[in-house]
Parts: sequence; C-alpha cells; structure tokens
Amino acid sequence: MPSFNLVIEKWIPFIWQDNTTAELGLQEVLVQAHRIKEIFDPSPLVTVSLHRLLLAILHRNFGPANEKEWAELWQNGKGKWDEDKLAKYFHEWQNVKHRFDLFDEKYPFYQCASLPFSQVDSKGKLKSYEKPVSNLFHELARDNNATLFDHTVKVNPKAVSPAESARVLVAFQPFSVGGRITTKEGQGSSDDAPLAKGAVAFIQGANLFQTLMLNFHKYNTEEPFKMDADDVPAWERDKETIAEDRRPRGYLDLLTWQSRCIRLRPELNEHCQTVVKQVVIMRGNEFPDKSKLHTYETMVAFTIRKKAKPNEDPWPAVALQEERALWRDSLALFQSISGKRERPKTFTWLYDLIYNRVIPKSSIYNLSIMGLVKNRAKVTLWRHERLPLPLKYLEDEDLIGALSDSLKFAEKVGTLFLSPTKVDQVDYYPFGILSKSLLPLVNGKTDINEIKEIVKHLAPARPYWASLGISFNDLLKNLAEDRTEESSEVEYGKNTRPWWAEKVAIAARDAFEETTRSLDRSARVLKAVTQAESLFNIRLGEVVESYKKQK
Repeated sequence: MPSFNLVIEKWIPFIWQDNTTAELGLQEVLVQAHRIKEIFDPSPLVTVSLHRLLLAILHRNFGPANEKEWAELWQNGKGKWDEDKLAKYFHEWQNVKHRFDLFDEKYPFYQCASLPFSQVDSKGKLKSYEKPVSNLFHELARDNNATLFDHTVKVNPKAVSPAESARVLVAFQPFSVGGRITTKEGQGSSDDAPLAKGAVAFIQGANLFQTLMLNFHKYNTEEPFKMDADDVPAWERDKETIAEDRRPRGYLDLLTWQSRCIRLRPELNEHCQTVVKQVVIMRGNEFPDKSKLHTYETMVAFTIRKKAKPNEDPWPAVALQEERALWRDSLALFQSISGKRERPKTFTWLYDLIYNRVIPKSSIYNLSIMGLVKNRAKVTLWRHERLPLPLKYLEDEDLIGALSDSLKFAEKVGTLFLSPTKVDQVDYYPFGILSKSLLPLVNGKTDINEIKEIVKHLAPARPYWASLGISFNDLLKNLAEDRTEESSEVEYGKNTRPWWAEKVAIAARDAFEETTRSLDRSARVLKAVTQAESLFNIRLGEVVESYKKQK
C-alpha cells in the first residue's frame, strides 16, 4: 500500500524571503514560518485552503483564548511557533495514529476509506463510482465544467502526483460547487461547500508567521462563535464523514469542513511512481437550511438581503463577480453596519487588538481576496485580488466616510458609461446619444433595445474600471495619511481628493477614447462621436466639480 506522509513530505508550495520557491511538509512549514514570505499556489483556492488547514493545526495547539495569549505569541510580529509542541502533536496524530497519511488504509487524510470504487447494483451489474481526478480541479475539464486553463478530458485522465493530489483535495472540500453528484443510491444533488459563494479575505504580513497570526482569531467556547465541547479538526475524528445536514461543532470543525466524501485511488505509473488518476466523490456534510454561514465564517463579509424568500439566505456572502472588481465593494470588508452588512470576523478581531494596543493602528498590511465565480454548477473563473490595508480603516469612522465618498464619486462617473433603459433617457447618456446616431430611424422612432445592444457590445465601462484599480490601491494608502484637524473637526482627503478626482477623470476620458477608437471613421460616425464626447465632458465636469467641493 502506498504512503504519503503530509507531515514530512514536500507538498506545500511557498516563497522564501529571497523570492525563491520551494515545498515543505506541514511541520517544517510551520517551524520555518518566520523565514517564509508566503504560501503561494497558482490556484488561489489552494492558497487560501492551505492557510485554513494550517490555522486549524495552530488553533488546536495554541488557542489563543484571549488578547493576552495572542500578544504572547505575536511578540510584536517577531515570534515563532513552539517547535517542541508541534513535534509532539504531529508525532501523536501521524506517527501513532496515522491521520496525516494521504493513502492510509483506515484513515486516509480528508477522505473516507469505506467508499467503494465500484459496487454490484440491484440488477447484478458492476457499477463504477470512479471519476477522473480532474473532477477535483476547478480549472480542468470535467462533466459539467468548461475547460478554463487546461485541455484535460475524460478519455485521457490526468495523472497527478501525491503532492498535487493533497493540494487539490484540501481545496476541494471548502470550494466544491453544488449540483448533481454520484451517490450509492444513484444521481442526487449537493449544496455548495461553505466558501464556494464568498470572497475569502485574509491579511498578509511580512512573513508567513505574521500572516497566520493576523488571521488567528481568538478561540474559546464563545469565540468566534459558540462551540461544542467536542470541536476537533476532521483528522482527529474516529468516525468517517457521512452524507448529513449538520451545523459546525466549532471553529476547528468549520476550518476543516468535509463537504464531500472522497476517496483517491493511487496507482503506479510506468516509472513505478505513485500517481492518482481516479477518485470517488460523494455528498458529505451540508449546513441545515436554518443554519446560515454568516453565523460562523470568519474570513468572509456578508450583506443583508431584506426581501429574502423563504428558501434564500437572508445574509448572503459578499462574492467575487466576473465584471466587477471587489475593491469597489471594499466598504463591506472594512466596516460593519448593524442590520445591513458584516465585515469578516477576523477584521473585527484585529480591531479588538488595535483597541487593546496589541497592534499599532498605524500598521499597514496587505489584504488578499480570493475565490471563484460560478454560474449554477459551473465555475467560470477564479480570482486573486490584492489591496493595501492600513489598519486605520478598521477603526476610524471619519476615514471610512472619506473612502465612501471617493467610491461613490467613482461609481457616479461610472454611470456615464451606462446604457439608457428608456427612450426618454437616451439623450441624457453619452453612449445613448452615440448609439442612437449610429442607428437608422424606424418609422421615425428610436429602438431602445438596439441601443442597449450597441452599448453592451461596446462595453465602455470595462476599460474605465480596469484602469482605475491601480489608482485605488494608492488611494487607500494616501487617504489614510491625509488627515487634518481644525477646531476639533477631523477631515480626511484634503490633499487626496483633487488627486483622486484627476485620476478618475483621466480613466474616464481614456475609456471613452479607447471605446470610440474601435468605430469606423466615416463622417457620420465621427459626427456621432463628437456629439457624444461633448455631452460626456459636460457630465464628467459636473460630477468632478461636485466631488472636489465636498468636505
């Protein structure tokens, strides 16, 4: 029987401080965390899942129960994990109990040993439950998923190394997409895994130790949510995962949530190396309908759905969108408003550390936002966005207000690229006028549906938002430092506001020019572009001047 010991085998990819890359096992990655720059995998889903796995191990060994215990571990960002304590833990759960072996006969890591690869059905026929291992990769071709970055197909299944198998297995459990799934009884359906619908946000420090600590939420019987006494990570449970609806017993249970029952099938290739080509995937744990994710999850923001239907979650996760960068919704990450939105619990925990002067509020870290975008049961893309995060945004309401005004301004300029929805709005929108000028009149009337189609085809907002993303990173840093106080009144953005206004205006004009440049150069088209540009500049000037005058 093959073996792959996740504690010591090299399978977790990372970047050293000198920017060279390497792989290590669980124990050494944690021991060397203060020397490692960051964990990084080409798949952001793998990257975030590996962090959550490491956090579960750390919570099991180090708590922390309160701010004092956290500070003792942090040591002003210069701490490191207790090597002896980690060695003792891994000795017990791998050397003695074999819970970190990917191919263990009784307790294969993150899998169910009892799952059959095939079974004789009621008609006496042998039914195979095996699927190509590509089903564990969100980016590979499989039954109902488009090929995003690869040309793997069912007739030519991919052979995957044990290290790669372990990485995608860890990522598949929290990010698996719902839909039809094989069961012993036939074809059924399953719900999305906990993170499949949300944008996962975690803070990055100068090294892996800092990153893990900055996302290391207070852990006790009440925090980050009320927990049962038997909260343990998945590998410490003797009972296998079964298909059932249940709530998380605690935070360790959530961090290692088993949304699917999985069994890898190892085999030897022509070089006598262990590889995986086939896998069995069946329904695992799911949240009950009345047990909502926002009660438990710590790394995702949520917004209220005021008119939620009985079968809808009233607190859906803030999600990544194909045509909308998440920085545009950054207020939902930085600020909670009762009855309206909730920022990630880890951010509120950082606020507590700032309030108790464990971390200086002047600190600036980086924010990583990772997740996938899906359409029903199909993954359309994944994304990894990075933003600077001055911690002042977590505790200064005046700063949040200035950021809110800046975002509203950018969104208002963005409306200049919208399509009119009614005929009487055509002359208000620059691209409504442009589209109308390009269309022939039908019985003396303008066809609003054709105008919408032209604006949709031109997609003028796309280059606008794409170019503005880089400037937004600078805005976050500049705005946090641009604080003035006169007569006890605090103002943020006195110097940053005109700079941001100019950046937005330039992005808007460049987007208009880029969009219209693709049109033909006939006299009729040039006249239409001139009319639209004149209106565009008038509207843009009005919005910019209004923003500059704000205080």
